Amino acid sequence: MRKAAELIVQKRKAVYVVFALLMILSVFGIFSSNINYDMSKYLASDSDVKKGMEIMEDEFGENSAIIVMFDDLDEKQQLARQQELGKIDNVKNVVFDAKDERYQKDGHSKYMVTISADTYSDDSRQVLKDIKDKYGDDAYVSGAVVDNDKMISTLVKELPVIIAIVGAVIFIILLIMCSSWIEPIIYLVCIGAAIALNMGSNVLLPSVSFMTFAICGLLQLGLSIDYSIMLMNRYAQEKQRVSTSEDAMIRALARSFAPVSGSSVTTIVGLLALVFMSFKIGQDMGIVLAKGVFISLISILTLLPGLVVTFDKLLEKTKKKTLRIPMNKAMKVVTKLGLVIVPAVIVLVCYSFAKKDDVDVNFLKSFDNEEQEYTEECFGLDSQLVLLYENTESAEKVGEYVAWLEKRDDVSAVQDYSNTLGKQLTAQEAAVSLGFDEQQAQMMFGMLGKETMNIEELLAAAEQMLQSYPDEEKLAQIKEAKKLIDDNKGQMLGKDHNRMVINIKHAAEGDETYDAVGSLIDRAESTFSEKHYFVGDCVMAKEMHDGFGKELNFITIITAAAIFVVVIFTFRSIFSSALLVVVIQAAVYITTFMIVLFGFSVNYIAQILVQCILMGATIDYGILFICNYIEKRQAYDKDEALGIAMTSSVKTILTSSLILIGCCLITGLMMSQKAISQACTMIACGTAISAFMIVFVLPVLVRFTDKLAIKQFGRKQ
Repeated sequence: MRKAAELIVQKRKAVYVVFALLMILSVFGIFSSNINYDMSKYLASDSDVKKGMEIMEDEFGENSAIIVMFDDLDEKQQLARQQELGKIDNVKNVVFDAKDERYQKDGHSKYMVTISADTYSDDSRQVLKDIKDKYGDDAYVSGAVVDNDKMISTLVKELPVIIAIVGAVIFIILLIMCSSWIEPIIYLVCIGAAIALNMGSNVLLPSVSFMTFAICGLLQLGLSIDYSIMLMNRYAQEKQRVSTSEDAMIRALARSFAPVSGSSVTTIVGLLALVFMSFKIGQDMGIVLAKGVFISLISILTLLPGLVVTFDKLLEKTKKKTLRIPMNKAMKVVTKLGLVIVPAVIVLVCYSFAKKDDVDVNFLKSFDNEEQEYTEECFGLDSQLVLLYENTESAEKVGEYVAWLEKRDDVSAVQDYSNTLGKQLTAQEAAVSLGFDEQQAQMMFGMLGKETMNIEELLAAAEQMLQSYPDEEKLAQIKEAKKLIDDNKGQMLGKDHNRMVINIKHAAEGDETYDAVGSLIDRAESTFSEKHYFVGDCVMAKEMHDGFGKELNFITIITAAAIFVVVIFTFRSIFSSALLVVVIQAAVYITTFMIVLFGFSVNYIAQILVQCILMGATIDYGILFICNYIEKRQAYDKDEALGIAMTSSVKTILTSSLILIGCCLITGLMMSQKAISQACTMIACGTAISAFMIVFVLPVLVRFTDKLAIKQFGRKQ
């Protein structure tokens, strides 16, 4: 490492040139990266919902929908509004029925606008824009297209402001903690370059989720800033031993490589545990964040040394008093209260573990949409799901299932070919459907010698009858009706599968929704003999909910085991490694319990991120403290060693944890996107609890187990 350190420091100008070129490429990479907003893309490869979505897109094409509601329209305006919406580019059809309470109720008119484009396409966003441009605040819009549009516009508006505020807060924290006025600038330049390189390198990936794109830079800053501090602390020590800044940095770099790289490995391993999630958003976030920490490590080991040496004189001129936090007295108090602290923490952790499954976890909610809430207030809750069944399925079984659905109180509508276009009508029913008088309908049925016909047969018969008794207006109406029916038929009958659309009176997610969807799935399993698939947001939420507990437990075990192995290589002590893992895992459980205690709802990814990030990042604080303790224990008794070790460690712990808390808390408070906000807020809370556990609980445990720990390290007792 000495030779590598010499090369890095002495050839620092070449390093600057390489980074400058990479930064230029990164700018292009950032703007060329593919940002994905469709979370269904991350469903597990064996997911029935994903398979169903692929079949539906293949056989029925890409579709999306916007729900549009208006108030106080008269009958003429209601029809006119339907026609106006239908004329907007890329609108496939507009469903509205003034006689149906699902669409017209108490002066409110609701239109289902179907778009011939994907939910996440520019065409769908343009349709939404056209609606809002035309009707303004008179139109209350909701649906996945609206959520996606809100997501994109929110990130564009909020992220720059959040980044600016986070940058300012972190600069202030570093300014307080650092020994020079310009030291924070050097840190931020180095980490900023690493963040840009990471975001630019995302262009090499097929896509990056909007959530990863939004938080990866902020988390990368919070997770890797302490590597810079570790190197600078070592540099300050070496400067007292050698005469030149170059020699001091060469020695500091060579001696910092092992602890800095070891610290980063725990973070990287914790983040890579996300890759094992069956829901592939974990793979997306794990790869990008782990890549970011690795790039930060490379930047700190190559770019930062040159910057420090280059600006060494300025660093000396701008030296200031630095914050020093003596912890000797605090450690004496903590150890005296040890017999109270340890049992209390054990009880709290056990209770937290018992309550960890009581967290209200959500999987879909992105924003609070006031327009959607108003629509639901007027018409009630409504979620739509689709059943795809093979067209070889018997008509009797399809009819049996439709009849069962229509009897359910929580099903507001069922649309299948068998009960709409394919439904057999009597002459009396046909007269009502086509606007004929009953005598004409009876005559038509008699001429054809049929007792019942479906809509298609009726229109064909009516058209044939009108050839003998020409009525141009009715013929035109029939031709228009046939065209509309052909379009709708194409959305119900596919090449190999038929599509049944079911509306249930429930929210998109929640226990009632999961129970309702589960009963629909169970009944279909017992009714149909052929393979079938359910598709829809509420189905996706149920699938994720059903597997989440197992997923979280699996990630917890993988993360803890991987970090345990990494820390063993650092300490060469099974006991100390296990102690650290237990303390940080306890912090994770306490964080989860705090969410339960205050009744918060959290996005599922927040819980998994907390597990991986806390275990991978904050365990470094414990490693730092125990390493200092073992070193000091050679010359001092255990009580003195605790105080000196914590005094040596607490500044780095505070600086690193405050930065991570600051990054996440500001993002959590300012970001209106729920998943990002909840994930960042929970990480901030977890980091604070982890830091508390390291500073006030770990020392007590280390003191109680001193003989075992010292024995494993082969030190004098």
